[in-house]
Amino acid sequence: MSHNVRESNILLCGSSRVGKSTLINAICQENLSNSNQSLNSDTKTIEQYSFESSFNNSIHKTIFWDTPGIESWNEDDIHNYMDSLIEKIHPICMIYCASPGSFALLNHLVWIINECHKKNIFCALVCTNMWSGRNRQIVIDEFCRILNNVHPQIKSIKEDGIIYYDNVALVTMVNSIEYIDEDFNVNKSQSGIDELIYGIGKCLQRDFMFAWLRTVSHNKSFWKNMSSKLNILFQIPYEKFNNLYQHTESFLDYLFGFDDYQCITNTNTNDTDESIFLDAEMIEKPEDSNKSKLKFIVKSIELSVQLSDVLVKLGAAGVNVAKSETTNEQEIIVTAKFDDDERLMAVYDLCQIINHGQVNCTIVD
Repeated sequence: MSHNVRESNILLCGSSRVGKSTLINAICQENLSNSNQSLNSDTKTIEQYSFESSFNNSIHKTIFWDTPGIESWNEDDIHNYMDSLIEKIHPICMIYCASPGSFALLNHLVWIINECHKKNIFCALVCTNMWSGRNRQIVIDEFCRILNNVHPQIKSIKEDGIIYYDNVALVTMVNSIEYIDEDFNVNKSQSGIDELIYGIGKCLQRDFMFAWLRTVSHNKSFWKNMSSKLNILFQIPYEKFNNLYQHTESFLDYLFGFDDYQCITNTNTNDTDESIFLDAEMIEKPEDSNKSKLKFIVKSIELSVQLSDVLVKLGAAGVNVAKSETTNEQEIIVTAKFDDDERLMAVYDLCQIINHGQVNCTIVD
C-alpha cells in the first residue's frame, strides 16, 4: 500500500547539555530517535532527532536538525552551514536553547538570528532548565538584547510569559521535565511547554503553522490545556471547538490527516504558492439547520473511497458515492448522512479547522 509522506523540518541550535533533546521530547510527547548525517563534504556532522506519525494512508515525519559544537564555529562556518541547511530542508522555524547553568554570551547567536531573518525563518529563543540556576533572567535579558539589536524597529510584547517580536521571534523560559532539588526541598513541575508550542504556532504563516501543529499531534495535554486559545487561532467559536474535540473519537488523527481528502478544487485563485493543504473553493453554508447530510466533491475514485471510510469512522450512518451531474466527469460527490446533529456539526467544523478557512463543505438535504 502506498503512503502519502509529509515531512516537517525544524532547526535546533544551542550548546550541548542544555536540554535540547528533553525539550523536543516534551514538545512532541515522543521519544525521538537520534541519528547523524553529514550535510555535505565541506560541513560539520549534523545530529537528527526524528519521529513519524501515521494516520490512514498518510505518514507525517518530523525532523529536528542540530549541529553539535556550533557555538565554537566562526562566522563563515555558521553562514555556510545555515545557507546549506536551509536550502536543503526549508525549516518551519529555528529553536535556540540555552540554560542558566551553561549559557555563554557569544556572537554566534547574533549570526544565527541574522541568517534566519534573511531566510524568513521564525526564531524561538528558549531558556531551558529554568530552575537549574539563578541566571535564568540573565539568559532572557541577553536574548532580548540581541533581538533588540537585530530588530530595532520591532517593539516587543509580553503575553503569557512569552516575549514576542511580531511574527519574527519570541523569547521564553521552560521547565521541560519535573525539577527536584532534594537538598532544598524544591519540586517544580513541567511548565512553559504548552505556551511555547502555541506561541510558535500562532506566529507562523498558515502552511507552516499546520505543519508545526502536526508535529505536536500526539501532545494531548497541549490540545486540552490550550483549547481556549486554539479555538481563537482556528477562528471558530469555543463551543464548536469543544464539541468537535469531544465528539470525534480520533480527533487528532483526522485533524492532521483529513487534508488528503480533497473537497472542491480551487480554480479561481491566483495564489501559486505550494500549500501543505489542498486549496479549495469556498462554499456558503446553508442557513437551514434542519439538514442531516454533508456533501463533499472529490477528484478521484480512490479519494472517494478513502473519504467514505473516514466519514463512517467519524460517525456517519451512511455514505453515498456518485458521479457529478456537472460537465466535469472527474468530479465525484460523496454524501454522508448523520443521525446525530452534534456529530454532523463536529465533522463540518473539522473541515473548517484543518484548512483555516480555505475549505468548506455544504450541509444539504
